[in-house]
Amino acid sequence: MEISKEGQEYLALLDPNISPVLLFVDYNVDDSEYNTDGEDYSIDDEGEELDHASDDSLDEDINEDAEDEEDGKLGEVDDRCEEDNEGCDEDVGPDEVTDNDDQEEDDTVFFYSIAKRQLMSKRVEEFNTHFYWTTPQGWLLMVHPESHKVFLWSPFIDQRINLPFDEDGFFTNNTVRCLLSHRPTDSNCVVLVVNCRKTIFWYCHPQGHIWFKHEYQSSIISTRESHKDVIKTMKLLTTIKGRFYTYLCKDKAIVTLEFLPKPTFRTTPVEDAPNPSYWSIYTSYFLESCGDLFMLSYKHPVLCSQKVSQIEVHKLDLSRRIWVKVSTIGNMAFFVDSTDSGVSASLNAEDVGLKRNCIYFVRPNDKGLHIYDIERGTTSIHNPGVDLADYLTPDIMMTPLS
Repeated sequence: MEISKEGQEYLALLDPNISPVLLFVDYNVDDSEYNTDGEDYSIDDEGEELDHASDDSLDEDINEDAEDEEDGKLGEVDDRCEEDNEGCDEDVGPDEVTDNDDQEEDDTVFFYSIAKRQLMSKRVEEFNTHFYWTTPQGWLLMVHPESHKVFLWSPFIDQRINLPFDEDGFFTNNTVRCLLSHRPTDSNCVVLVVNCRKTIFWYCHPQGHIWFKHEYQSSIISTRESHKDVIKTMKLLTTIKGRFYTYLCKDKAIVTLEFLPKPTFRTTPVEDAPNPSYWSIYTSYFLESCGDLFMLSYKHPVLCSQKVSQIEVHKLDLSRRIWVKVSTIGNMAFFVDSTDSGVSASLNAEDVGLKRNCIYFVRPNDKGLHIYDIERGTTSIHNPGVDLADYLTPDIMMTPLS
């Protein structure tokens, strides 16, 4: 493992006590004036929460083709949701983008502390010159597109860990997910990078010198899984105690990936409980909490896949090989970034001053922080800054594992 101090003027930007944070990277944002206190606003009428308990009228028989079509459009603006975006034309209109085309590129980024409701601006050159991807372990995977240098970095600590060069250009313009099996300073750590579009993954050890390529589909996917199913499966990857896990929806099996030291797969059949077939449109997210596996199922209104009207939580009982629906996650808080390469993670809410038994999530093309109260079945939204463009998609950054 090689630890570098290069670019130290940009390291240790943030106090770890303010994490987790939302990261906003947009070089056309005007930071001359912005709201430093997060404004709390309602998802429906001002001062109210959206109650999903009575939302029965949208439950219909599942249409798999419609589900697949909606799944592929979650990163796009849905024309059927136009009524929710009224008044936002001023923020996202093409004239504003044109006005900034000739301006010098700005390296200012914004960090919003979820617990402290505080928005901060920092000048960070790395985001202007590198591709980056978040990880559930709090580190950012950084790749320089010209030199092909790859390293792990976090704004919370004064450390940068160099990884093997991306000699094949795998990371450039690819939709990827990145996870770490252990702390990056652990000699057993494996950095796993998954290409969600080409169904392959690359892996390396921080102390190693090359990336290894592995075909995912030919190893574990049965003939029941289509290419689109494989892509969805790879988006569900999570890690527990050095092993990587994902879920095969059609095969109804948990897949375990372990490096011994070569990739070794094992499948465990489970009873398929988390897929609510009585919902017309839904998406699923997979995460680890306190050593257990959880599946979150997001219900979407039929006419607007951008909205989340209800969330069901299932926990895997591995001894019985069955998913069990749970009504509480206790003192924990779940965090879900709903983009292709986003983070799914958890922490003790009381340790960081957040509300327990809640799911904090962000959506594509939406700057808001959505908070789903599992006990009450209601959702509220926090506005991280009134002067941030409404269309920005934030990244969730957790406390790093050093």
